[in-house]
Amino acid sequence: GCETPRGRGYLTAMQTLTSVYFYSSAGLVLLIFIAAVVQKFRQPNDFIRALAGYRLVPDGALRFWWLLPLAELLAALELLLSIGESRWLALSLLLLYAAAIAINLLRGRHDIDCGCGGEATPIGWGLVMRNVVLAGLAVPQHAPIGELMGLGVALTFVALLLGALGYAIATQLCANSARGGL
Repeated sequence: GCETPRGRGYLTAMQTLTSVYFYSSAGLVLLIFIAAVVQKFRQPNDFIRALAGYRLVPDGALRFWWLLPLAELLAALELLLSIGESRWLALSLLLLYAAAIAINLLRGRHDIDCGCGGEATPIGWGLVMRNVVLAGLAVPQHAPIGELMGLGVALTFVALLLGALGYAIATQLCANSARGGL
């Protein structure tokens, strides 16, 4: 059973890994939303143009473009204030973005900018998958039992850095693929 010293060690290791996943996944989603908010408010015209390109809302509704980055900011605050436990708004937004991209791809519209920020990136199925994976990270979960200490904190930061690197690589691969580079 788990009452042996080895069993307690296994439980401790699993609790640490559960904590690392919990905090690093929340942190990654948080960082992505903060970066998205900053990008959209720094270059609102680019975002409005991208939003219009989706053709999912009437042109008159585009004057309320700021509601999306505001919702992203609220998702980031939800993550922070709940210490990562509540992720409902982040999950909803990521699924909404995946659906918006998928709808346009199914309409045969591959040449529109995703609106992700930075260099204009044509939409593609890779972006849909990226957002679905991020939505998986944003599934609400209960905070792990016990405190994250020592090695667990270090592992969380490493996992967060690797997650951010993976996100950047996936985003670049999606952009390259959508442009016909892969």
